[in-house]
Amino acid sequence: MLASNTLKGAPDTTFWEQVAATRWGSYVTQIEKRTLLHAHSLAGKPGQALEMGCEGGRWASLLSKLGWQMTCVDIDPDALSVCRQRVPAAKCILANPDDAAIPCASDSMDLLLCIEVAPVTDSSWFLPEAARVLRAGGLLSVVVWNRDSLRAWVHARRNRSRREDGEFYNTPYSSWRRGLGDAGFQLEREEGFCWGPFHRASNSPLIPLSSRFERLLGLHRLTAFSPWIAVVARKSPLPVR
Repeated sequence: MLASNTLKGAPDTTFWEQVAATRWGSYVTQIEKRTLLHAHSLAGKPGQALEMGCEGGRWASLLSKLGWQMTCVDIDPDALSVCRQRVPAAKCILANPDDAAIPCASDSMDLLLCIEVAPVTDSSWFLPEAARVLRAGGLLSVVVWNRDSLRAWVHARRNRSRREDGEFYNTPYSSWRRGLGDAGFQLEREEGFCWGPFHRASNSPLIPLSSRFERLLGLHRLTAFSPWIAVVARKSPLPVR
């Protein structure tokens, strides 16, 4: 979904970019950016990076400016068109929602990011495929949803009352984390967030106070029960036994 940009010649603004401009969106974005920059620093030097679910290319643009050669994948052709405008050097690939593989060669990437794309990160194929396309020592930067959280319980009750099928909070983080190790990854960083009772596009003035309490109480460390978790992991340089 796109919104017209008032700046002449500028790419359209996507729906999720508008969400990122809200107070809650800004809070989420700061954590995601911090996590991604941590992965960048661990990499040593920029190489080949792949973004699954690139949307309008916010993160691809950031990484491109840092020297990464980008491959961007999305299922929305309009959003992918915006990404092409923003990151002209990127290789942009239109995917199908039913795909069960990453459209890249094995051992071809140094960094793989998948930020807020629950249908991908929750899938049974994602972690094995991430291990396949990343080179030994390559880095994975993702945001995942945790079924073992109060926010997941509220989400499930709300969807039940609306008779909707939820596509989020399908996997306990403890199970996803075990799958990460089984796929041959070593955890480098994890940070829990989104403890506050705000919807994804909230502009509540209480959000800055909530985020400060989250840090003061150390809730970001309680990843087993955190609603969302930002993760950086490294593919082991040794074969998985």
